[in-house]
Amino acid sequence: MEQLRIYTLADKETAAQYFTTNWARHRINLPKFGFAVKGVWIGNTPGIANQVIALVSFPDNADVDEMTERYLKSPEFAADTADFDRNKITNVETKILRCAS
Repeated sequence: MEQLRIYTLADKETAAQYFTTNWARHRINLPKFGFAVKGVWIGNTPGIANQVIALVSFPDNADVDEMTERYLKSPEFAADTADFDRNKITNVETKILRCAS
C-alpha cells in the first residue's frame, strides 16, 4: 500500500529547505524501516508553495503507525532533522492509499 504525506511548513523558504536537505536524508533512511519512497514534491502554486508532499509505500500487512513510530524514535530520524526546527512544520496530513484494481 501507499501513504501520501503532506507536510505544511511555516513558509515557502522553510519548505524548500525541508525538501532539499531533510527529505534527501529521509530518502536514505526510511527504507531501513521498511518504507519505499516513491517520490517527493514541493508545492508549485501559491496556495501550496509551503508544502512538501511525499508518496511512500510499505508492505500490505504492515502496521504503518508502528513503522512510523519506530522511525521517529530512531537515531536516523534524529540525524535527519538535527539542523531543522521541527516547530516549523505546522501540519502533517497522511492518507493511506490502496490501488483500485
